[in-house]
Amino acid sequence: MIHLYLYMLPFETFRSKCDIDMSKIPAEKLADECDNILQHHKLSKLFFGYLDPGWMLDPRHEARIRNTIRKFEVHMVTFHLESIPHSWKNEIDTVYVQTSKDGGPKVIDNGCAVQVEPKAEN
Repeated sequence: MIHLYLYMLPFETFRSKCDIDMSKIPAEKLADECDNILQHHKLSKLFFGYLDPGWMLDPRHEARIRNTIRKFEVHMVTFHLESIPHSWKNEIDTVYVQTSKDGGPKVIDNGCAVQVEPKAEN
């Protein structure tokens, strides 16, 4: 399951919540590392780091990494939901947002999945 943060704090704050820091692993090696973690760990919290806009993986790698996301608790940070592969959006458990009391944006939680499209009104 994914715990997604839509705000930035010092990385040590996020890393401290996790057992394994995967944020420095190059994207092309991430799937191999996820396979190794699946084989050698029973319970871990993983930190994937910050996903930039346009971050892309090969679809085969996305599927291999999704197996790890389904088994372990994964924490990641992004400011852009489109940076997350579409196939991973169903795996999001919690989205963390930060609001300010001095006129910041209003946060609305209607309980729907992140990728749900609003229905057109007649």
